[in-house]
Parts: sequence; C-alpha cells; structure tokens
Amino acid sequence: MKVEVVSKEMVRPSSPTPESLKTYKLSFMDQLAFNVRIPFVFFYDSSGDDHTNNTIDELKKSLSKTLSLMYPLAGRAKEDRLTVECNDEGVEFIVADVAENMCCLLDNPEMEKIRQLSPSAKVYEPQPVGKVLVAIQVNRFSCGGIAIGFFVSHAILDGSTLAKFLETWASFNRGCAVNNGGSGFISSSNNHSTILFPPLTDTSALERSVKMAAEAVQQEEKHLVVKRFLIPANAIAQLREELICKENNKGFQRPSRTEAITALVWAAVINATPPTQTVTLSCMVDLRSRMEPPLPPNCLGNLTYGATVHCAAKDGTVVTAAQLVQRIRDSLRAVNDGAARKVYGEGGLLRAVFARGDEMVRNKDSSTLYTSSLCRMPYYEIDFGWGKPRLVVNMVKNSMVLFLDAINGGVEVWMGLPKQLMHTLTQDHHFLAYVSGFPKPKL
Repeated sequence: MKVEVVSKEMVRPSSPTPESLKTYKLSFMDQLAFNVRIPFVFFYDSSGDDHTNNTIDELKKSLSKTLSLMYPLAGRAKEDRLTVECNDEGVEFIVADVAENMCCLLDNPEMEKIRQLSPSAKVYEPQPVGKVLVAIQVNRFSCGGIAIGFFVSHAILDGSTLAKFLETWASFNRGCAVNNGGSGFISSSNNHSTILFPPLTDTSALERSVKMAAEAVQQEEKHLVVKRFLIPANAIAQLREELICKENNKGFQRPSRTEAITALVWAAVINATPPTQTVTLSCMVDLRSRMEPPLPPNCLGNLTYGATVHCAAKDGTVVTAAQLVQRIRDSLRAVNDGAARKVYGEGGLLRAVFARGDEMVRNKDSSTLYTSSLCRMPYYEIDFGWGKPRLVVNMVKNSMVLFLDAINGGVEVWMGLPKQLMHTLTQDHHFLAYVSGFPKPKL
C-alpha cells in the first residue's frame, strides 16, 4: 500500500493560553505514563466532496479551537519531567494520500498497512521532552474514504479524556457549539490530581524501570500478533447469565459486560499459556468517579488504576470463566479513594519502590495480562460531519486487551499476544463459541 505524505504543519490553539495557565503540573500517575503514547486510527466513508482541501482546512480550524480548550496538548514536556509548558507550539498535522480503495483494506485488514496511517505506531517514546504531545495524520483514499490516524501522550490523556478530546474536535468540525465550562478541560482539576498524587522530583529510578519494561516489550513485539474478535450482544447476554455469581447479602448478581468478557478472555489466555507459568490480570479502572470527592470527568491526565487479580498456578485442569469472574468483580469493586492513595499517593507503595531506586524485575515464570475497557465511551460516535466511523483501530501492545463498544451493540475485543500463544488461544472452542465470524477480519 502506497502512502504519500502531501504536507506537514503545526496547528496551534485558536487563542493564546493565558499566562496564568502556562504551566501544567504532572502528577505521579502522569509521570508513570510520561513515555507512553496512545495510537488510534478512525476510518470514515466519503464525505461527499472527496475530502478536498476545504475538508482539510475545516479539520485544522476545528482542531485549533479544540486546542484552546485543551491547551496542554499544544505544549511541550520540560526536562524536569514535572511540568508541561503550555507554550502553544501546537500539534503536528499531516496530510497523506493513499493509493488504495479503503473498502479493500477494511475487507482484509492488515495491521502492518494500518500502522502506515498513523504518524507513529510506537507506544513507547524514549525521548518525549520537547516533542509534540499529539500528532495527527489525515489519510485520503482514492475512493474518497478517509482515515484519521493519531497518537497522543498518555501523560495528558487517558481513554476517558481522549474520547472527550475527539468528541469536542468532531463537534467543532460539524459547526456545533461546545460548552466545557469556564476554562475548558483543566480548571482546578489538575491541581487536585497533583495534590492527590504528588510527582517524584527524582525520576531516575522510574525512568530506568520504564526503559527496561519498554525494551522487554519491544523484544516480544517481534513475535506479536494482534487480532480483533467481535462478541455480539446476544452472546454477551448469554455469557452474563452463565456467570451469575453470589453478591454477599444481595443474593445472586449478573456480572457486568466488562466483568464477564474479562473473565472469558483471561481464562482463554491462562489455558493457552504453558502450565509452568502463571498469568496475573491487571484491569485498568478510571479513578475520576471513585475518588472522594469525585474528580471532574473533564480532568486531564492519566487517572487510571490497575486492579490486580491473581490466579493460582494451573494443576493441569482447564480454567473456566466461572472460576475467575468473582475475583475480577471483587477487585474492580475494591478500587476507591483509599486504594488509589495506598498505591499512588504520598508514601504510597509504588512511589516507595521508585523512591528507593528499586528496579522492576521481570519474572520469567509469570506474566501480566493488561485489560482496558473503553465500553460506554463514544468512540464509534465520533462524527466529523461525514457520519460515524466504519472501524476504530487501536495499536495495542503486547499482553494487552482492549474492549470497545461495537456498532451493533456487541463488544470488540482487541488482543495483542505472542504468536504461539495467540495460535493456541484461537483453538479454544469455549472462547470461540462466543465470537462472531472468526477468523475474519484478520489483523
């Protein structure tokens, strides 16, 4: 597939950032994600005008308005790794032409081709200081279709606020008014986050650990396979009924969609893993509504908590979702203000590790499966004026599972696993019983 870059430029906020807001302080949780990017590609059918220069100009103008509300995105991280200078230098905006029919690509998606539609598919950025925090690539297909690929800094946006950023940009592009209140997405909420989770002033141990983890992931990515599985709404309903579990004094309760699918996926990965290895689960949870008092939903930054769930080593028997779902449910419901402060707050467990200069050592006898649910977030509702996206692709990394609401009420499961592990998992008849149309599409 030939992708030809036509232009590159910086898009800056439509109005200058006030002097009083020129410094955006990072929290400890933001520092953990300092080197991490979130890459996505959104595919759209033709807008009706074959995405002429007028369409590109409209996208740049609406993006400029959005950056005035989310001004840290147009800034640059400073050497101290404690702050972002909101200097309005802008985000990178790339326009590219693709000599291929978009339908051909979507009929037989290949991740290597899709990666060409993003400014960078790399999740880890070794030197983020002074570099753009957002880069966008607008790809125009010969058929008139369009794909918007981008990456954003995970230190500034997580899954929740990324959705708000895209919603705001798309609303401006449709000509709709956007009311985010006061000074937009920041107000005083950034101060709350920094006070709750103060940053480390000495980040050397943190940087070493992040680098070690990134190098390990990069080695594993040589054998990485990413697949997209679709679990339809009726299969999810059936799974939830099968996994009804006891809820203390409340009788029996159905697990949520996310809890049920997480149990299904985790069981499949455990069963596909050699019996000498254990697989720990880490579920990413949005902390905003779980803090006391709750943080505003428009609070920027990386405000996710990894709820850890353990499973005993296999004894040769098949592990079932029914054996795991209660553990998942209990762990997710235990995430609250106290749990977050215990791990990330002043004197917290994870802060203490890095403050002592300890390095994270990778245990070869165990692995961690990371899951992140973007369900109930409007990714498939992002309409720039040409209709809703045909497909939304996230470049997931190794041992990562992403849940995304599908167009038809089901859930897309994006999974990145080592090649052999993925091959074994796709022979799991219990897992595949809930999957629609496997093995298409191949990614």
